[in-house]
Amino acid sequence: MQILPGIYILHGSAYGAHVNFYLLHGKEGTVIIDTGIVPADIERAERRMQLWGVPLEKIDYIMLTHSHYDHAGNAALLKKRGATVVAGPGDAEGIEQSDSRTIPYAEGLQVPPCKVDLVVTDGEIVDACGYSFEVIHVPGHTDGSVIYQLRLFDKIIWFSGDLFFAVDRDFTADLCWRGTEEFDREKYIKSLKRLSAMPVDCVLAGHLLPCPDEAFRLVGHAYSKALIELR
Repeated sequence: MQILPGIYILHGSAYGAHVNFYLLHGKEGTVIIDTGIVPADIERAERRMQLWGVPLEKIDYIMLTHSHYDHAGNAALLKKRGATVVAGPGDAEGIEQSDSRTIPYAEGLQVPPCKVDLVVTDGEIVDACGYSFEVIHVPGHTDGSVIYQLRLFDKIIWFSGDLFFAVDRDFTADLCWRGTEEFDREKYIKSLKRLSAMPVDCVLAGHLLPCPDEAFRLVGHAYSKALIELR
């Protein structure tokens, strides 16, 4: 499904599946944001992209929002297609070592270890295939969770991983899963507070619904919910 020109959701809520991951495709190459869980997720994505005439034989960049198995599970597989792998601090090490930071204990799924080529920090700019992503480090769900911010089509777009989710079209927010070793309540609330003061138009999260417009309302609702439930 194409969300904006050249931006596709490859897998996830639009197809009745658990985890969302995304693709950006332009004249200079292909970028994937997160990777899904198992190779079958990629096989389904390839069949879908054939309808758009976008081949997945070559991936230029894999941008991982965090280390959990449902987002990084296919990173090693896709890296074999020539991709540069990008991830945030700490989480990159977890992906490389396939350790508890990939939460294998949650579903009994082990992430194949994957070398991370670029470890990014807050405020860093990643130029990939003609797209310029600004990194926003948002610890709390994991230590190295990052948002990849893109300014495109006069919109500010966030690929936000698991920070928060849109439950419905009324901007009802759901918060991140908090059953991990790394979850830090204070850091999480602080990250949401920071985000609630930032402009954003479109949030493409790791689960549930894409929020293609007025996304600042979703962010504000997420912060309010965290203050009520977690403080």
